[in-house]
Amino acid sequence: MRKRLFAVLIVALGLWALGQEVTITFWHAMGRAHGPFLEELVQKFMKENPGIKVELVYQGGYGALQQKLVAAVAAGTPPTIAQQYENWTVTWLDALVDLDLFLPEELLADLHPAFMQYFEGRLVTVPFNKSVIVLVYRPDLVPEPPRTWEEFLAVVEKIGKDEAKQLYATGFRPPNPEMFLTFLAQAGGAILSEDWTQVTINNEAGLEAAEFVAKLAPYALVQSGYINEAMAAGANIALWLDTSAGWPYNVSAAQERGVPIAVTTVPCHKTCDSMIQGTNLAIFSMNQSLEQIKAAARLIEFLLRADNIVYWAKMSGYLPVTMSAIESEEWKAYMEESPIAKASTEQLLAGAFQQLLHPRYMDIRNVLITYWELLLTGEISPKEFVDGLAAEIEAIIRE
Repeated sequence: MRKRLFAVLIVALGLWALGQEVTITFWHAMGRAHGPFLEELVQKFMKENPGIKVELVYQGGYGALQQKLVAAVAAGTPPTIAQQYENWTVTWLDALVDLDLFLPEELLADLHPAFMQYFEGRLVTVPFNKSVIVLVYRPDLVPEPPRTWEEFLAVVEKIGKDEAKQLYATGFRPPNPEMFLTFLAQAGGAILSEDWTQVTINNEAGLEAAEFVAKLAPYALVQSGYINEAMAAGANIALWLDTSAGWPYNVSAAQERGVPIAVTTVPCHKTCDSMIQGTNLAIFSMNQSLEQIKAAARLIEFLLRADNIVYWAKMSGYLPVTMSAIESEEWKAYMEESPIAKASTEQLLAGAFQQLLHPRYMDIRNVLITYWELLLTGEISPKEFVDGLAAEIEAIIRE
């Protein structure tokens, strides 16, 4: 609270003009498919803002970035700005800047509502590289993609599984429980009640979602690696759920194999909901000067500017995160030529939901990963899956 009041006083005094050159550090996890475009945007920003130097630092994948941020916050030496998932953010809220004090109101009002999240009433992050789960499929194996759970199961059962021919009707990654959470939401379920006081994953909706997965699993390729990696290695997977940001990797693998690939919205059940993926941008107050904070806010404003966020989305496979960008003529024209832009935008409009903001979500997700793999490999029944999860999640939130 003291930090927020201090910031309010600074704004009230009008101390907004950037002075001499200031250097800010930006930690990210954008690899070979996305990193070059982020670098390009940062270079463009520095040309437009010669008084600001941005040290863009690739920290490896998301796991490595998380570990380095945990260590940096503990040591009191975090970067000025960083990508971060919501479940990381809840662990260091006191180290972050309230962004509504430094970003223009018109920008905040322009952000798509599905991407907006408040942490204990504070706006400490804004969306940047956001994707949704979509359905990727091989049109030579699936001429007409399924639109419902029933159609999805029918297609999977018809294609079947032949390991000798490396043929799999579908595929799942145990490290990605977000696929189950999408099924859970479509069945009308959730991990916890809205007030977080009750575990609800083992109710009727949770069991229905688990039973649906159990029907798909016998025909699936289940592996820790990404599905596109298996495809590149020779596997023939007919259709699978994936993030829209994974599209460039899927296209690359399909081209390497010389097979067709297509994408559309996820099959629906009671709802058409799809889980939102990707990280947000946050500015650290810890060990940062006012000038650095203002420079980082200016960088965020630049990255979310319509021309830049549309360019980023076109190059990366992520979604534009502002309404003005989504509704722009440039993006509408791009949707006509880009299957992933069309599918992901239509999915966002059909239904999308955010990650649970519970402070123990990282622990909850780790338990989900363990049980998700057991369900996919048939080592536990759907009832054992939801009941086991419920018991472990109950213990976590009661600690």
